[in-house]
Amino acid sequence: MDFQLMKRRYGPTVLLTPTGELDLDTRAALDEVQTGLDAVAAVACDMRHLTFMDVTGLHGLTAFAHRLGARGIALFAYNWQPQPLRLMNLIDSLYPPADRNGDHDGPTRLLRRSLQGSVDAARAGGAARARQDTPRRAASPSR
Repeated sequence: MDFQLMKRRYGPTVLLTPTGELDLDTRAALDEVQTGLDAVAAVACDMRHLTFMDVTGLHGLTAFAHRLGARGIALFAYNWQPQPLRLMNLIDSLYPPADRNGDHDGPTRLLRRSLQGSVDAARAGGAARARQDTPRRAASPSR
């Protein structure tokens, strides 16, 4: 099945709907869509039509999530199909649990966050960048 990536914009939110198979030949579509995300606060990815994803496709998707996060854009992926979800579980199982509860902090954690978790992470990143970009004022002498 050919890969397609439908993009719809609703104000500061973009809805992406990938369809088909995400692999080495198709992951460049994520790079292309990223260039058109100016003034976007959140990207929602409806994964219901993504029927297959290989390791190179997963790598492209996680890199996409990292690039969005670096720009302060929240990513929320949902409606995962069985095969891509199995691949993510397999990859994450290769990493030791991050805490005593057995929760993993594997490479796909950015793709598994809840909507609130995605928004919170993007806000924190945006606030950190704003602090870095704010010029420090010289202290004026007291009178």
